[in-house]
Amino acid sequence: MHHALMSIALFFARLLEIYSFIIWIRIIISWVRPYPRPGSFTYYMAMIVDPYLSLFRSKTARMGMLDFSPVIAVGVLAVVETLLSVYGHYGFLTLWIILANVIYAFWSYGVSIYLFFSIIMLIFKTIASFSHNPMMYGMAGQFSDPISNLVRRSFGNRIPRDSTVALISLAIMIALYFVLKQVFILLADMALRIPL
Repeated sequence: MHHALMSIALFFARLLEIYSFIIWIRIIISWVRPYPRPGSFTYYMAMIVDPYLSLFRSKTARMGMLDFSPVIAVGVLAVVETLLSVYGHYGFLTLWIILANVIYAFWSYGVSIYLFFSIIMLIFKTIASFSHNPMMYGMAGQFSDPISNLVRRSFGNRIPRDSTVALISLAIMIALYFVLKQVFILLADMALRIPL
């Protein structure tokens, strides 16, 4: 009976892996054709994927024109898939394994993606500050404003140049990315080492 449950867990883990792959295909296709033509292959793919994705759609998952709800949806699937795989291979799950996977997924499908986009937007902002291109400033807005405002306030009454603020903000965000990555890896590792 136990081996049958392990096999079933592995089977569902593979199904979730395939489903996640279909979600990524749907996301990429939606950039080109957001509303698939009825009867087309993408239409049926949307019928399979969109009900699940709609569970995660909210205003809090949007940042400007970018919608991060599909990433969150895939992250949830990745946690469940990993837990099923662990159970399928080893025949047990502990609270600490679940916690470690949730921590890792929070980094992989949440914090790291936000920081990555922030770094990209700060690169645009830095280039814009040197080239004085206002269009590039608009692109950088929501991701980079919190850190840029913090850097600007740290100068007190002095008014720093935009290029100085952009460069300092970019350096801080890159450092933050690598520091937080190590923190999340350490937390996940500590969760796995907690004795039963």
